[in-house]
Amino acid sequence: MDVKSLPNEPAYEESFKRFNELSQYRRLRMFAAGDSVPSVIWIVLLAGAIISVSYTYFFAMRKIVPQSLMIASLTITITLILFLIYILDHPFTGATAITGEPMKIVMESMKKALKIE
Repeated sequence: MDVKSLPNEPAYEESFKRFNELSQYRRLRMFAAGDSVPSVIWIVLLAGAIISVSYTYFFAMRKIVPQSLMIASLTITITLILFLIYILDHPFTGATAITGEPMKIVMESMKKALKIE
């Protein structure tokens, strides 16, 4: 296509630049969507959790109930943090999944606003 023969060359050039940026950002999003927490980091997180809970046994208390409550609260806290990391690592699965429905709604409203059939 000869760009010089177009009636509105600056508008064409700008739209072509925007389209290139749009496709580049899409590629970056697709690349970032494939990322996940590496297995090595999961191993370190789980080992750290086990070591942290194991340390609580060295702080022996005379009464077993406070000791058990301390261990249980630390274990629950660490478990919830690891669960949160897992959920955030898999945003498109499970009950908290991100769906395409909001994008469909936006696209429909844009079509109506621009009156595109």
